[in-house]
Amino acid sequence: MREREEHAFIRIEKALKADKIPAAVLLCGTEEYLVHHYADTLINTFTNKASQALDLVTLDRDTVTFNSIVENLETMPLMSERKVVYLPDFIDTKGKMPKAFEDKDEAQKLADYIMGQGVGSSDPLLLMTVARQADQRVDQAVRRSVVFKAFSPEGIYDFDTLDDAQLRGFIEKRFRSCGKQYRPGIISLIVREGGYGNKNIDYGLFNLENDLRKIIAHSGSNPEIMPEDVSSVLTVNPENNIFAMIDAISRNRKDEAFRLLHNLLTGGSSEFQLLAMITRQLELMLTTCELKESGLNLPAIQKEMKRADKVHEFRTQKALEMGSRFGRTELKRILASAYEVEPNIKTGLMPGPLALEYFIAGI
Repeated sequence: MREREEHAFIRIEKALKADKIPAAVLLCGTEEYLVHHYADTLINTFTNKASQALDLVTLDRDTVTFNSIVENLETMPLMSERKVVYLPDFIDTKGKMPKAFEDKDEAQKLADYIMGQGVGSSDPLLLMTVARQADQRVDQAVRRSVVFKAFSPEGIYDFDTLDDAQLRGFIEKRFRSCGKQYRPGIISLIVREGGYGNKNIDYGLFNLENDLRKIIAHSGSNPEIMPEDVSSVLTVNPENNIFAMIDAISRNRKDEAFRLLHNLLTGGSSEFQLLAMITRQLELMLTTCELKESGLNLPAIQKEMKRADKVHEFRTQKALEMGSRFGRTELKRILASAYEVEPNIKTGLMPGPLALEYFIAGI
């Protein structure tokens, strides 16, 4: 059985401890928080704050050239362990390199230079970050570019989303660093009620870090994080309430489902927004059930859902649990009914709230 690949943050932490950071490092991936965090970590590890004005050179993508990169790398540090030349967002969100490197010859010169860099811990450090590529085709094109491919495997740190265990570790570390105590159920509550790993909302580690700060501040002088600290701070997003609403239906608690629907409607969510989220959740449940029926176990289903749709392990597990209560045939019927709700609203056959209530009643 193939061993699971280590997450990039584990690899880079090991390299830092062993003093084996190569001379050319590229930071990229979907988890932008970690890209920025480790760019700062590398800069602060290898440069002395007193001489950063000279030993750290940040080159702007609008004016950077091949010669300016080389010239700055080949000057000795003043008081720091290593000279650092930093190229933030060298490849931008559209997959474009700086203007100077749109010329293929210039890009190839930089690639050749990167491949020729040393590996010793005292070598100057070329630090490059690549902006997140939301379009998968653009992302694949970026990874095929000559500059990206010039970095050694040891120098590329691709920060993907954290899995369940890593996410829990991230939260626990933040609480411990502030001297806060917590029970396992608190961590589970944050994982469950937070938006991390939900591909339908924009919620990454930047958002989670901000929420954790608020939770810690809300706890005040109390040494322990309590459930009310979490519930009073975490952003209540419609997607999570949809998740809870369908879960209630699957447990034959339609009274609870209607209450959640009412809260969503009075909270400002439109009928069409709610319907789209309901449909996405049902589609996720159906997909996980079909994968299970094809013979895959839960870990394999989680791996496939993360690969195909960036769905977090926790949400895949919950979707499979809820979907199993209905079964594949019933889920197909429910999903077909969900697809009929929008035309019923648009044609005026039913008012939006009534159409959604009618849909829930028919499940």
